[in-house]
This record gives sequence, structure tokens and C-alpha cells, in this order.
Amino acid sequence: MSNIRDLGSKIQSLQNMQKVTRAMNMISSIKLRKHLSALPRLEDFTEAVGEINRALGPSLAGCSHPVVQGHPGKGKEHLVLFTADKGLCGTNNSSVLKAVDSFLSERQSGGASLEYSCFGIKGYNHALREGWDISAFEAMNERTLERETLKKISDEIYDRFLTGEIKRVWIIGKVYKNSLQQDTELKQILPLETEPDPEAAGSGETQSRGPLQTEPEGEQLAEEYGRIYLADTLRCYWKHAFLSEYSARLTAMENATNNSDDMIGKYTTMLNHARQARITNELIEIVSGKEALKG
Repeated sequence: MSNIRDLGSKIQSLQNMQKVTRAMNMISSIKLRKHLSALPRLEDFTEAVGEINRALGPSLAGCSHPVVQGHPGKGKEHLVLFTADKGLCGTNNSSVLKAVDSFLSERQSGGASLEYSCFGIKGYNHALREGWDISAFEAMNERTLERETLKKISDEIYDRFLTGEIKRVWIIGKVYKNSLQQDTELKQILPLETEPDPEAAGSGETQSRGPLQTEPEGEQLAEEYGRIYLADTLRCYWKHAFLSEYSARLTAMENATNNSDDMIGKYTTMLNHARQARITNELIEIVSGKEALKG
């Protein structure tokens, strides 16, 4: 009897859990569709920024500005960390935090010290537990985290980089590829890592056309572009963080619902067997009692 009650209780608990996972799946699906509408523009923007970096490479090659050449020596480096505020989204947060731990170990072994700007409560709590130097924190809340807030933090980081207080600026977070793939990416933002244009390099086009003509030029161009590049890169990772979180949670909740379906089926079969065994035992007792009265 107690076994039947236990199985019934487990089935009820799983059914209650399914109500939560289905609701979270539906909410994640709605939010993901909302942010997916911006994905084509985000991809176009990222591609355009890459093309600009490659085009500016020759123009900034001889510039001595810290945005291009960096600061000499070793010192404090800044890492901008993007995680989610909540869990129940698979390895979305844990994979980023593992990458951060690995990166920290690597940079410290090279003689650098790190400070952090944390976007997302999960990353912030991890930083607190590890005793990291936290420069700024903002929750990944769509209602409170706005472009102006990102711009303000970006400008503060950039101004400190220009003075040499920060030697390098890095960013790490999830980058949305598709509904089944969200990659953890680590990127150096400052100093700029200008990429050569592979097509132009292969055809000799860069040498024939010379450096890109820009206005302003030289150090002024480097300083103004560096500020814009840092702010816009943070905005891109901010958008990717939301996309990756909702997509990962959508998949995780769907898997949880399917797994609970399997467990409910398993426990239901066990419950039916237990009930049948109980009925069979009661019939045997009735028959045995009747036969005993005959004797």
C-alpha cells in the first residue's frame, strides 16, 4: 500500500514539475522570437565591423596611439563578462564561467592582474565567491539594462584604457549561432587587433590601392574609432547573451519535459503493476479463505 502511495506521489510531483518546465519553455520561446527579429541586422553589423577593421589595418599600421599599439609593460587588464541572471538554461552559464577561470589562470601566469565588469547575476556571484576585483555590475534585465547604461560603462573603461590604468580590454560571453549552437567566445577588444583582408592580400589589391583614405586621420581616427568599437562590441555581446540564454533555456526545458514524460511513463507502469499485484493478492486471500471454509 505504501509503495502505491509513494509512486502516486512521485507521478504527481513530476506532473507539477512539467507545468513549470512547459511554462518556462513557452516564455523562452516568446522571448527568443522577439530577439531573433534583430539577428539579421546583428549579423550584418558584425560583418561590416570586420570589414572596417580589415580596411583600417593599413591606415593605422604606423599609428603610435595606444588603441593600436597598446601600452608597454604588464599590468591590470579588464574583462567584460556576460552571463545570465537565472539558471535552468543548460550549460549556458557554466561554460562561460569555466572559460573565464581558464583565462584568468593563463593571464595571471603571464604576470597580468584582472578586474571585471559583470553583466548578469550568475557571473557576478561567481566573481564574488572567487574574490575577484569587480569594477562594475549590471543585471541582465531587459527592463533595466539599456543602451545608455552600456555606453556609460564602455566610456569609463575606455577612458581608463587611454590613461594606461588598464593595459588591455577583453570580452567573453555566448555568441548565438543557431537554436542548437551557442559558442563561448573570448575576444580582445583593446588594443585593436586589425585583421588583414585575405582577398586583398591574395590579389595584391592592398599594395596597389594603398592605405584607406580617412577623415580624421592617424591618432585622432584611432581614438575616436576605438571608443565607438568598444561600445558597439559590448552591445553585440549584450544581444547575443539574451539570444543564447533564451535558446539554451528553451532546449533545456524541452528536454526536461520529455525526460519527465519518460519517468511518468515508467512510474505509471510500476504503479499499475503494484495495483495489479495488490488485487491479485486480495483475490488469492478471498479464494484461500473460501476454500478454508469448505474444509
